[in-house]
Amino acid sequence: MNQKESAQTLSLEVPPQIGRCVKCQTEIFASHPYAWCTSCNEPIPYGVNMQRRPIMYGTIKVTPGSSLFTETAKRGRN
Repeated sequence: MNQKESAQTLSLEVPPQIGRCVKCQTEIFASHPYAWCTSCNEPIPYGVNMQRRPIMYGTIKVTPGSSLFTETAKRGRN
């Protein structure tokens, strides 16, 4: 089951499609979490990559100011 089918099954809003992989033509949605195609590992074109918004669709991002970053850093020092 692909991302579009999963979202439709769960009655969720499907993130917009922002492009396709140049090599294998796999659909790339705004929620895509990587800078490469997960089907063929081809890098996503720069313009498409800049349109990705994985944080808006549930991907966790740890930044230096976040509490998760601080907790992780403290554990690493022990």
